[in-house]
Amino acid sequence: MEAIERLSQSIRFKTVSGNWQEFSNFHAFLERSFPLVYQRMKVQKINDYSLIYNWTGKREGAVLFLAHMDVVPAEERDWVVPPFSGEIRDGYIWGRGTLDDKCCVMAILEAAEKLLGEGFTPNKSIYIAFGFDEETKGHLGARKTAEHFRSRGIKFDAILDEGAAIIEGFMPQIKVPLALVGVAEKGLASFDLIARGDGGHSSAPKRNSPVERMAKAIERVSSYKSKAVLTQAVEMFFKTISKYMSFPSSIFLKNPRLFLPFIERSIARNPSANAMLRTTMCTTIVKAGMADNVIPDLATATVNVRIIPGETAQQVFDRLKNLLSDLDIEVMKNERWEVSDPVICSNFGGTFFESISKTINDIFPQAVVTPFLTIGGTDSRHYKDLSSKIYRFAPILMNSEEMKLVHGKNERISIENYKKMIDFYYQLIKRE
Repeated sequence: MEAIERLSQSIRFKTVSGNWQEFSNFHAFLERSFPLVYQRMKVQKINDYSLIYNWTGKREGAVLFLAHMDVVPAEERDWVVPPFSGEIRDGYIWGRGTLDDKCCVMAILEAAEKLLGEGFTPNKSIYIAFGFDEETKGHLGARKTAEHFRSRGIKFDAILDEGAAIIEGFMPQIKVPLALVGVAEKGLASFDLIARGDGGHSSAPKRNSPVERMAKAIERVSSYKSKAVLTQAVEMFFKTISKYMSFPSSIFLKNPRLFLPFIERSIARNPSANAMLRTTMCTTIVKAGMADNVIPDLATATVNVRIIPGETAQQVFDRLKNLLSDLDIEVMKNERWEVSDPVICSNFGGTFFESISKTINDIFPQAVVTPFLTIGGTDSRHYKDLSSKIYRFAPILMNSEEMKLVHGKNERISIENYKKMIDFYYQLIKRE
C-alpha cells in the first residue's frame, strides 16, 4: 500500500524544532506526495514552517483539522531500529513520529487526497493546519497560525486536534477499549525555585545550605496533593464508564458528585486517572554545583504544573509560594513565562461530536466513546477563542504498554492501525 510507504518516508525527515531545513524538505515531500491536495486546495505557509490548507465547501461554515509536523528528539541507543529510519517490520512502521504526530499529518492528507480523487466536495469548508513546534509549546507555529485566522475574522464550527486515543486497559476493571475524546484541556505553567546562601569548602559543611533547602522543597512539591475537583468532562467520563464496572464501583461512578472521596481513593495509584481530578506539580529541572568539593551558593529547580479547569496559573503560583514559605526559597515565574490557563469544556452533544462518535463506532465497533479531560497540552489551546467546540482525539488503538512508546523508545504504529486512521479521517470529512 503506497500510503504505508509514504508514512515510512515521512519519518525519515528529522523534523525536530530547530532543524529548519528538514521542515523545508518535508514540505517539498508533502507537495510531491499529495498532488491533488496541492492543486485544488489553497496552501499557505505561516511563519515559514506552519502549513494551512483551505478546501472550499459548498455552503457556509468551516471545520479545522489540526496536527503537528515536529517530533521530540530521539537517540539511537536501545532502539530496535534507528529512530528516523521509518523501517517497516513485523507489521509496524517504526520511528519517531509514528504515534506523535506525523501519523495524523499523513493520515489527514491521505484521506483528503483520496476524496479529491473521487471528485468529492465537502459541505462545509475544510481547513487543515499543521504546526511545527507543538513539542515546545507551539508559540511559533500554532499561535501564529491562530493569529492569522483571527486577523481575517475566520472562526470554526468545530476543531479537531490530536490528544487522547482509543485505549485498552486504561483502568484494569474495564474490559472494553475506551475512545477518549478530549472535550476540555488542563492548563500549564512553569515556576522557578531559587535557593541562595553561602558556599564553601565541602570539608567543613554548613547545615541548611541552598542544596539542602532545595531538596526539602522538591520533596514538598512531590508530596503535595491539591484538592480533588470534579469537572464536567470528568463527571461525564465517570458516568460513561460506570456501565462497564462491577458493583459497587458502578454505583459510585454513576453518581460521582456523591461519592467523589471514594473515587479519589480508588484511582489514586493510576497517574493518568489521578491527574484528571486535580492540579499536579512536578519538578522537572534541578541545577546546583560545579565541583565535588565545593558547596554551591545557588540551587535552582523548575516546577511544571498542569492546572485543572476552574483554577488559574496565578492561583497555583500563590499556592506554591505559600507551600515553601518557610524554606527561604524564592518562587518566580519561569523566565520563559508561557502560561496557558485551562481550556473550558466544549459541547459534547453537538453535531460534530456526534460525527466523531459515529465514525469511531463505524471503524472501531468495540470501542466505547466517552468525553475526557486532556491532561497534556495540545496546539488546540491556541485556538480556544476561534471555536466553542474543540475536540482532541487521534484514531489510534493502543494498550497501556503501547502508550509508553509515545516520546519513548521504539515508537511504532501497526499497519492495521494506520489504515484505520486514514479511514477515520476519510469518513469524518465526508460527514461534514
